[in-house]
Amino acid sequence: MSENAETGSVIKKLHRAMSGKNHGSVGSSADRSDNGVVNPVPARSKSANLGLRKPGKGSVVFVLSITVGLAGAFFSRKYIENKVEFYREQLVQPEKMVQIVVPKMSLRRGQALASELLSLRSIPEKYADSNALSQHNFTEAIGQQLAFDVDEGRPLLWAHLEGGRSPTFSGMVPKGSRALTVRVDEINSISGFLQPQDRIDLLMTYGSGTSNVVFPLLQEMIVIATGVQTQVVKNGDLASKRAFSTITINVTPEEAQKITLAQKIGKLTAVLRNPEDSLPLANTPMTTARLFNKKKKVISKPKTVPKRKETPKIEYIIGGV
Repeated sequence: MSENAETGSVIKKLHRAMSGKNHGSVGSSADRSDNGVVNPVPARSKSANLGLRKPGKGSVVFVLSITVGLAGAFFSRKYIENKVEFYREQLVQPEKMVQIVVPKMSLRRGQALASELLSLRSIPEKYADSNALSQHNFTEAIGQQLAFDVDEGRPLLWAHLEGGRSPTFSGMVPKGSRALTVRVDEINSISGFLQPQDRIDLLMTYGSGTSNVVFPLLQEMIVIATGVQTQVVKNGDLASKRAFSTITINVTPEEAQKITLAQKIGKLTAVLRNPEDSLPLANTPMTTARLFNKKKKVISKPKTVPKRKETPKIEYIIGGV
């Protein structure tokens, strides 16, 4: 009987050992004593069974990768948005434009430039050549000959001209015209303020005493030089620095003859015109009487009585000797 009890006890122990290994009996909610009595053991929570394990190295790398990816996506988006805004502003903001001179048709070497052969074209300032003719200086090139062929629409450069930017004076005289130099004093030079490209009227004074007469000789004459100056002075130099005693004007051959004769028989006075004023002067001469509003006295001539024609008289002789 005792042997059977011991054998049963050993079998129970082996059974408990096998049961604990297969089902994780360690830390179970109940345990048995050697004599088969069940001893209650305090139950553990589910979280205790699972265990609060420390995060592994793989988990940290995973979380860090997600964070870096999100940050990269955010900054990439900001960069793209800033670039899009920059290019949008560039498209909306108007570019500064300048006008350059281009030929209306293809020009050939040796051909003289004329204003009717040229036109103005607007292009962005950043694309304009610094050596190109512009709306402000192309008049200096009129009359010059080309040293190279220039295609239609191509920007015209000073390098295309034979004289460059410093042409000979004769090249500034249009074909069919003449350059005539006229002596002037301080009054006629408009106190030194007269400049090339100005327009003037020439008044002629002749006679003596009360018989002086002033009348417009020529109108809208273009000044092409004052002294030796052929370009407009745009800075604030004083007129004393631009003193000159002669002016050169653009005239026709007939006008040159008129001015030459007028200088011999009278005095010429230059009158400066506004560049936008093209109204002609009155041709009525100014006389001393007109200056003082004196009316000419009309001397009435005595009326003459027409003589009657005498009828021939017949003489009668009566009687005889």
